Amino acid sequence: MKFAIVDLGSNTIRLSVYNTLPEGGFDLLFSEKEMAGLVSYVHGGVLSPEGIQRACGAIRDFQALLRQFDLDAPHVFATASLRNIRNTEEAVEQIRAATGVEVDVISGELEARLGYYGARTATDLQDGAMFDIGGGSAEVLEVRAGEVKKAQSLPIGSLELFNRCVDGLWPKKKELERIRSTVAAALKEARLPAHRAERVCGVGGTARAALKIANDWYEKPAGNRILTPAEVRRLTKLLLKRDHQARKLILRHCPDRVHTILPGIVLMDALTEALCGGELYISPYGVREGYLCHKLLNAGT
Repeated sequence: MKFAIVDLGSNTIRLSVYNTLPEGGFDLLFSEKEMAGLVSYVHGGVLSPEGIQRACGAIRDFQALLRQFDLDAPHVFATASLRNIRNTEEAVEQIRAATGVEVDVISGELEARLGYYGARTATDLQDGAMFDIGGGSAEVLEVRAGEVKKAQSLPIGSLELFNRCVDGLWPKKKELERIRSTVAAALKEARLPAHRAERVCGVGGTARAALKIANDWYEKPAGNRILTPAEVRRLTKLLLKRDHQARKLILRHCPDRVHTILPGIVLMDALTEALCGGELYISPYGVREGYLCHKLLNAGT
């Protein structure tokens, strides 16, 4: 069977189409994304009509694409983009009226769990921790003997940090300090694991973009998915110089994240420092694959 899934995120709206396999796995057939930046349309805790229409437009574009391939209507879920606003029900209803699809707004804890379940399709993380940096939130999860012990959502993300702390496109020194202090305050309030884990999994677009830059900068093989906390820290210092070299690396590997990668890497560095005492594995899979396996295919947890 083929499943089309739309992840209505705070920064990116992404369509992923999967073919499920008889033995229980899946293949990603193709994906498309729009950098909608929905969190930028939130004012006073309310997603504006323009933001709702931006989401509707992206979904309609994906529906048109799916019709060309004779595929069924997409399964649409939303994370912090609709979860962390005061007019969630209104936004969901307007999207349904405009597109005909029902949006499944998932909780922060479920998002963390689905990110872990998705990552488990790429790496067998039985003991350790996972973080998933999105545009509007960051999820953190602790796992022991394959069982989730803690799963939580933090109200900070790469685009949310950018909107809160940065006035222009490229953060100034004082704005970087504001990003760091905002991240530190959020992590201080979080229920993080008491001890660092030997193996931590990083999920999400910020982590994948950082890995691409790191593999280039450290001259690692293109297929490498492992970083150490020290490498993340050095990479963060390199990018925060905001010089020609940093800009060249960002534009080469993640031009669509030019405004969010610096806030995102500050958050990634802080989470790696707090959670990881060994190696950081950057997963190619996350919440979308978790949604596929555990919400649509009813796989056991």
